[in-house]
Amino acid sequence: MSGTSVQRRPLKRVVQALVSTAAVAFVVAGAGWWFLAGSGTPLRSGDAALAGLEAPVTVRFDEWGVPHVQANSVTDMARAVGYLHANDRMTQLELGRRLASGRLAEVVGDLALPSDRYFVQLGMRRYARDGVAELSGASKQLLEAYAEGVNAWLAERGRDLPPELRVLRVTPAPWTVLDSLYFQLQMAHDLSFFQGRPEEDRFIALRDLGRERFLDLAGMSAEDVNDPIAELAAARPPSRAESGQAQQLAATPLFPPLESPGSNNWALGGSFTASGNPIVANDPHLPLRLPAIWYQASLHSPSYSASGMTLPGFPFVILGQGQDVAWAFTNVMLDDHDVFFERARDDLRQVQREAGWLDVVSHPEEIVHGDGSSEIVTVRFTDVGVLLLPDPQRDLPARSLAWTGAIPGDLPESAIALARARRVEDLVGQLEQWVAPAQNLVAADRGGSLLFTAIGRVPERQGTTGRLPSPAWDSTAHWLGLYPQFSNRTMLRPRADRIITANAAIGGAVGEGRSARPSADFDTDHRVDRITEILSGRSDWTLAAMVDIQMDVRSLYAAQLIALIGPGPWQGEAARAWELLSDWDGTMRGSGAPALFALLERSLSSAIFDETAQHQVGRIDSRKRLLRVMGERARLDWFDHTGTAAVETRDEILSSVLAASWAEASDRWGPVPTDWEYGSLHQLHLENPLGPVPLLGARFNRGPTPWPGSDTTVAAFGTFSGQGWERISYGPSMRWISDPTDPERALSVLPSGQSGHPYDPHYDDQLLMYRDGRLHAVRWSEAAAEAAAISTLRLLPARSREGNARGQTR
Repeated sequence: MSGTSVQRRPLKRVVQALVSTAAVAFVVAGAGWWFLAGSGTPLRSGDAALAGLEAPVTVRFDEWGVPHVQANSVTDMARAVGYLHANDRMTQLELGRRLASGRLAEVVGDLALPSDRYFVQLGMRRYARDGVAELSGASKQLLEAYAEGVNAWLAERGRDLPPELRVLRVTPAPWTVLDSLYFQLQMAHDLSFFQGRPEEDRFIALRDLGRERFLDLAGMSAEDVNDPIAELAAARPPSRAESGQAQQLAATPLFPPLESPGSNNWALGGSFTASGNPIVANDPHLPLRLPAIWYQASLHSPSYSASGMTLPGFPFVILGQGQDVAWAFTNVMLDDHDVFFERARDDLRQVQREAGWLDVVSHPEEIVHGDGSSEIVTVRFTDVGVLLLPDPQRDLPARSLAWTGAIPGDLPESAIALARARRVEDLVGQLEQWVAPAQNLVAADRGGSLLFTAIGRVPERQGTTGRLPSPAWDSTAHWLGLYPQFSNRTMLRPRADRIITANAAIGGAVGEGRSARPSADFDTDHRVDRITEILSGRSDWTLAAMVDIQMDVRSLYAAQLIALIGPGPWQGEAARAWELLSDWDGTMRGSGAPALFALLERSLSSAIFDETAQHQVGRIDSRKRLLRVMGERARLDWFDHTGTAAVETRDEILSSVLAASWAEASDRWGPVPTDWEYGSLHQLHLENPLGPVPLLGARFNRGPTPWPGSDTTVAAFGTFSGQGWERISYGPSMRWISDPTDPERALSVLPSGQSGHPYDPHYDDQLLMYRDGRLHAVRWSEAAAEAAAISTLRLLPARSREGNARGQTR
């Protein structure tokens, strides 16, 4: 899964408002600081009361702070997980629900207003309410039990809250089922809109470049451009802003797009392993921050047993293993949302359809400012989806947005089905309620069978591929609905005895038999090819050896690009650059060639596509576009600097880029290539929500640390576009390896640790393991958990609690 509770960079910007607050002054004062450092520390031993609990629950913590939960019922298990999430991640829970619901400015100040307006106008509040209404009775009961656990911890603690909440002066309101749905929507949002809304960027490029140059640049075919939109682009329509409010509140994506997000998973059958048992490996690449996105747990009740990664906000294992089946996810990269241009009138009260003018449904939503004042934002919906206001800055009209994430599902039902499966066949067609985000599910079972299937619902389009905006006034361009999950491609017991996915195209992975060319933003094949290359080298793989593949930093993409440059009439610094790069195998670690390549790749794209730099035709396709042009597969000649009178040749452009990259490297590090450290360009910096605040950040953040890899290596570490490429923004959000025949043998690691409390020992205790490619054991059985327990916490029904848990050791 590539993304999530994923909260990207808005928090980094908005908390800077705290710099001038009295709270910061209080924190940096000696007595106040030491008081806060001990505030809200997690409780991991002794007894604690939990209202609503039907029977005692035993929680054993290992040396990494990973809980093993033993409960007498699945509802008590859900209550316990709620308590544990609050215990270790209350700040993450509080800020996460506020981000997704558009209520950040209320606590961090008005710098958060653009974020709040974006999510409110996107319709997140309505989608969450709709999601609650559509939950099954059993799912709602479990999320209510989870909320009881969170609220029991809040009631027990009172004002004894984690430092970040104390600094922000936040008293969290009781947790509700609605809040859990916000976390689900946030994950779906970030994995759906990792490029923003690329249809809009493509339209702008089509409008400004013309049809022929746009199609060649984007690598698309004529069928991707429908006639009404092509006519609008050719006419360069003026802004359709109907009001001042439209200009102020246009829901333009706030998040910088990803260059090449990625996740890896694979399953090996017994013919590839030393034990003869299958192995499942997963490392989903998501934004890296403090605390980690995932919270590891082993959860057991008479009707539910699973171990792996939970998502704060939900009481189930999302990635991991059950009693008999292990599973892993990567993002399908499905194009699961479409933009529809509208013809609107009467201040956006009506939109045109073939039968006449359709009334727009409006809902007022309140956004509270940091000073306690508020504004009312009107959220509008058409028959297509949420109505986005005109964007005068980009000269875009009002648009309706269709998104699979807006369609209610039932995540708890799907999560329970994953854990309860006894054979991989049990999962086929049983995850219909997993609507979004679409994921590549790879699984193996105790009997040795392997499975691939794409889960998530695929839009059933008509008359359009979804790559560009469609005309909303033409009903033949609207979605017909969503395909059923069982229509997605499934591979059961493949003859190859292995399955590998890494966000690349898997022939017809979604909608096979219904769409010959599913609309998706697939990554290149380089990571899949590299994983395949390594796995093919032996047939005696072990769980411990899997991490070597997850840590691999050789870029087949880099090697291919250098080969496409090839030997040429290079002279001087260009010749020296080529000599260094031509002897390099693409390993993104160390000094010399990897540092030079990083400079060259950036310069090469801008040199070739200089005339289109302002058009983000699709960030995920930028490398495909570069390889297509370098491999002379493009129809047009892009090798020309439009800012000069001369017409430059391919060799002239490449020679200038090679020379300029060598000169830049020499200016940065000196004339000796062995001094050119790639790690100075590529650094991991884990940031706490309050990390940007002076004085606080140094205490709460970790790094920067030089780091190998790139966004094209199996160990994918990359940056958000426009954020500064020296700082890594996303990478493996965890590493997980398991054998479904013996859950006790599973291995895992997080980028930081279990706790979100900056002064807890489990805040960052896994960071060095993560860096070095080491994993720790996962305890499945109660006996193993007891043997490894560092501490034990008993959660008791409130009526039977003896003593005061607050007096126990934490």
